[in-house]
Amino acid sequence: MLDQSINAAKITKLSQIDYEWLIQIALKLNLSNSIDYIYELIVYQSAKLLNADRVSLFLIDNDSHEVYTHLGMGLEGKEIRLPMGRGVAGTVAFTGQPINITDAELDPRPVRNYFGYATKTILAVPLKLNGTTIIGVVQALNKADGPFDERDERVLEILCSLAGVALERANSIREKEALDEKMIYQAQHDLETGLPNRALLLQRLSLDLEEAKRRQHELAVLMIDLDRFKLINDSLGHEVGDELLKQVAHRIKTSVRMNDLVTRLGGDEFVIVLSKIKSRQDVGKVAQNLLKAIQRPFYVDGTELFVTGSIGISMYPNLGKSVTELIRQADNAMYRVKAQGKNNYQFFAEEMSDIELRRLSLVTQLHKALEFEELMLFYQPQLNLQNGKLVGMEALLRWKHRELGMISPAEFIPLAEETGLVVPIGNWVLNDACKQTKKWQLAGFPPVRMSVNVSAVQFNRNDFIGVVREALHASQLDPQYLELELTEGLLLQDIQGAAAKLKELKKLGVYIAIDDFGTGYSSLRYLKQLPIDTLKIDQSFIRDMRIYDPAKGKDKALVEAIIMLGHNLGMNIIAEGVELQEHVDFLRDSKCEEIQGYIFCKPIPALEIETFMAQGGPGERLSATLLNNHPGKPGLVEKAG
Repeated sequence: MLDQSINAAKITKLSQIDYEWLIQIALKLNLSNSIDYIYELIVYQSAKLLNADRVSLFLIDNDSHEVYTHLGMGLEGKEIRLPMGRGVAGTVAFTGQPINITDAELDPRPVRNYFGYATKTILAVPLKLNGTTIIGVVQALNKADGPFDERDERVLEILCSLAGVALERANSIREKEALDEKMIYQAQHDLETGLPNRALLLQRLSLDLEEAKRRQHELAVLMIDLDRFKLINDSLGHEVGDELLKQVAHRIKTSVRMNDLVTRLGGDEFVIVLSKIKSRQDVGKVAQNLLKAIQRPFYVDGTELFVTGSIGISMYPNLGKSVTELIRQADNAMYRVKAQGKNNYQFFAEEMSDIELRRLSLVTQLHKALEFEELMLFYQPQLNLQNGKLVGMEALLRWKHRELGMISPAEFIPLAEETGLVVPIGNWVLNDACKQTKKWQLAGFPPVRMSVNVSAVQFNRNDFIGVVREALHASQLDPQYLELELTEGLLLQDIQGAAAKLKELKKLGVYIAIDDFGTGYSSLRYLKQLPIDTLKIDQSFIRDMRIYDPAKGKDKALVEAIIMLGHNLGMNIIAEGVELQEHVDFLRDSKCEEIQGYIFCKPIPALEIETFMAQGGPGERLSATLLNNHPGKPGLVEKAG
């Protein structure tokens, strides 16, 4: 159907043949949704309708404010560009009005020598969308039987009007298809990394699994979880975390084959599907390469970041027979790696199913542990190494399940961190430890310092200072008897931010200790930047230290170096994990102020601590059995309790 915007007066000047021809062109235009086909139809049908020697389709380049030849008959691939308003095509594009030149030699508007031959007559008509928006110009040169007349101009206008309607429809369809493709892509891909997401993973893994079954070859699924990512994300912000994930995704993709599927399952978890593998050993090599790739430093906004990865692997057809089984088994194997120290890989074994069931059960029950009053605090005394006096306590969280009994902190604390429960649990620990310390003081026991561990998630919350202030206020505990223990890794992610928060805590009057000192990833420059009172030497250095064992000499040297470093910076030093007489002798001779360990007391409940203190603590026994021993005579002292 002819465009209704063309008035009847124009149509009546056309012949019956012109009218029928335009109807046929309209039908062809309406049958196609291809923009390129519509452009070709405009050019070639214009040449036929006008009996023109050459026809060009100019399109507008809005960026350069030019018109350029997009398609043409007889141009031999030569592109012509004209500024808007210059030349015939540029003028029509600028004004939106047709131009019909009967003698190009006398008219100043044509640009000479652009077409490489003598131009006699020119007809140019604008090409519009919706009858208003100019997108180009159709230009015809040299009619075979003379100048272009009014009929030619009207025919070309009608053709351009019909084409404009067809182009509008084609653009709408193309935009809809593009939108559909975008929605499909977004539904199947992770927006942060661009990797396929869980939905596409399930779809592709299902197809790969069917292929593996049909061709009887092996397939592997690798589940990768980043270690310490949550600490970075919480400390430096989600923007840094997102950029880190993008870089990790790129590292993973470039560490496997092009046809291997790399997906982001969510958070900091990635899943890789290795299809058509030759052996289990090959999968192990891929896992090793991935671990090495992830261990290399990342750089985000000028900050050097370090993460590691834990990888769990499941394989078809060894155990996993379905998509769900393979993913679940890889997840189980990955959590086994986490439990065994992280930064490694492990293949799934059948007995791991029980691990997953227990983990899921504990996550569910951990939500109710506070409500059911199953969480409790144990306390481990800290002694002055020179005189044996009790100087402090460390509050240690324990979970006594109503059915399962005591559950190891190594098992449930990581679950609390994963689920976010570490915040309410940590706040409860802080409040309960402060109340217990004040209770002992009111009962007449000598006041001692209470050390409370603080998680990264707690410390990085905006309300942490207020939580500490409220705990002190509610318990009426003098701040000098509260010591907050933080790990090196927590502080090193954002030294400036940590320094500001620690200064606020120091204003409250509390003490700050670095827990597990010596296990961090960075330089020691932060020690002089942060208001730290105490360094706790990590128990791994103490337990592995053997004075008479040359192979363990490094641990001895490290402990001495830490003590000297702390003293030079005016800090108190406490060694944890003290279990042997030789530990005591060495630490005393090295001028370590305080010790904590099984050699005199394991962590025990509050009531037992009261008995411990009521009996005078370990001072007398410590003086008799430990402090007065001549150094150089190592001997194992029986653990208390």
